[in-house]
Amino acid sequence: MKAVGFDQKILLHQLNFATQYFNEIPIKNMHSLLDEYLTSDIKGTASKRCAHSIIMKIWWSVEENHRLIRDYAHHLYPTLTKTDKHLLHWCMTCLAYPFFKEQVNYLGKHLRMVDKVRSRVVLAEMKNIYGDRRRVEVATGAVFSTIKNWNLIKMTSSGVYQMPEERIVIHTSELKQLMVEVLMDHLDTNSVTLEMVNSNAIFFPFDYHINTGDLNVKRFSIIKNIRDTIIERNPKIPYSFE
Repeated sequence: MKAVGFDQKILLHQLNFATQYFNEIPIKNMHSLLDEYLTSDIKGTASKRCAHSIIMKIWWSVEENHRLIRDYAHHLYPTLTKTDKHLLHWCMTCLAYPFFKEQVNYLGKHLRMVDKVRSRVVLAEMKNIYGDRRRVEVATGAVFSTIKNWNLIKMTSSGVYQMPEERIVIHTSELKQLMVEVLMDHLDTNSVTLEMVNSNAIFFPFDYHINTGDLNVKRFSIIKNIRDTIIERNPKIPYSFE
């Protein structure tokens, strides 16, 4: 049975708090700081423990194959605007939690076809993937609550969601490069077409356009043919902080 994990609403200021201390203090100290910080938002012990675990997995206790991308994201963090950080946390949450990634991808596909989506439609799909169990219901609600709190979707009535009036516009080339990395991770591939990058539903809340000039030539190769422009990642070349 596939792991769920994402079962608590996470606020942006909580992620920002965890991010600002990364590499500044030992992880054991961060556990204590975060636990204290979350007390003002979350009163229940179990709920606070869940939020604590999720936040640490997104920015601190990441899987080994995502540590370089986490380091790259952390390098970007101080240079970004408040709205840019929405995308940064979105990308890192997608990497940390496949459940989150699959739900927002499914939601994005629907919102491109219709103006409004009912949560029960999304829940049915998540149960189809993760099993018909209570934890899937809780996690689906947590994802909706999280991205609603981030103002990336809005609820028009109980259980009915739509896009906000304006999407967050992304101009930063380094963030666009991060989006390519996240999409390749999502698709489990080292190559994607430029069209796939610019139309993928996983980034539905954001207004962006990526071109080949946005990509680090040390990390990516560009192959053009009659039909497509293909982006290939060289897994032997690490992220560049230059």
